[in-house]
Amino acid sequence: MYRWGEHVGELELELEAPTEPALFRDAFAAFCELAGGDGETDGEQRTIELEGGDRGGLLADWLDELVYLADAEQFVPERLVELRLDDGRLRAVVRGHRGAPSCLVKAVTRHRLAFEPAPGGWWARVVLDV
Repeated sequence: MYRWGEHVGELELELEAPTEPALFRDAFAAFCELAGGDGETDGEQRTIELEGGDRGGLLADWLDELVYLADAEQFVPERLVELRLDDGRLRAVVRGHRGAPSCLVKAVTRHRLAFEPAPGGWWARVVLDV
């Protein structure tokens, strides 16, 4: 589950999920909603591999990579084919299409970044500069 909150020039994304991988999947779904992915045309595929010191940093890096693909390659993500989290590493396979994302995120900030256990699972917050 995810929720958007608005700030001046920023969007705050709050996530809740029963597992860490589910939280990363929800972050992907939230980004797809923002970028305009509709799940209909997934003609291209990207493999994303990241390493991070902690889960909060890895979550921010995950979203940062999606921002980079949207901005630099005009890649609009549609579907998460695979997601693995192991020892501070993330590996994901994403399908999507080339096009103009409906909302360009300038950056994923580390401002107010949080990733912590919560009753029934995990909770995270990420702020996006738009």
